[in-house]
Amino acid sequence: MEKQEINYVFDIDGTLTPARLPIEAVFKTFFLEWIQNKKVYLITGSDYEKSVEQIGPEILEAVTACFNTAGNICYKKGKVIYRNDWSAPPDLIHLLNQFIENSKHPIRAGRHFEHRIGMLNFSIVGRNCTREQRNDYNLYDAEVKEREYFCKTIMEQFPEIEATVGGQISIDIYALGMNKAQIIKHIKGPIHFFGDKTKEGENDYAIAKKLTKLPNRVFTVKDWKETMEILKQYNRNS
Repeated sequence: MEKQEINYVFDIDGTLTPARLPIEAVFKTFFLEWIQNKKVYLITGSDYEKSVEQIGPEILEAVTACFNTAGNICYKKGKVIYRNDWSAPPDLIHLLNQFIENSKHPIRAGRHFEHRIGMLNFSIVGRNCTREQRNDYNLYDAEVKEREYFCKTIMEQFPEIEATVGGQISIDIYALGMNKAQIIKHIKGPIHFFGDKTKEGENDYAIAKKLTKLPNRVFTVKDWKETMEILKQYNRNS
């Protein structure tokens, strides 16, 4: 039987780049060379503009496709291939505003809602926060598990909606099933997935859960440096 070509699928934030920051120059050079003659896909909760900002147009031109906003829109070389539209219901927005009012975390920096194609990104501290405020909230949430509570409450009150912990400060909200796992149906053959949020309740969990059986593989990484080391191992084994 002819060996099937592997499809490599990478989360972006925290896997290819530091959280919310551009890709490191040394890794960008390595990654651009590594992806040559391979089927490589990117999947992220962020919009396409943020992907351009984080990893640059060169990588986006070189990969097979980039799935943004949890796979609710797909780009190939900058052109839209498909999109799924969805809007959060008013009752959900009301609940999220209650979270903002009742959270014991002291900082409200503004821009708590970010409406993206097919999903809503929500944050207590807000996307206008400084790097220090972002890190402070991440430490606070690690202790009290506030975002996990938000996700659980949302899904209890809105069974047709899914909510997952994403990044350092936010949660991702979308229609049930419209998470990162939806991209699997657009990829033929075995998938090797790299992500940093693969625990239950996190935004890489849905796709990772569906790729547990061989010939698929899941690599949970702590940062871009670990991703780079694993890819170097691929080179040594090839």
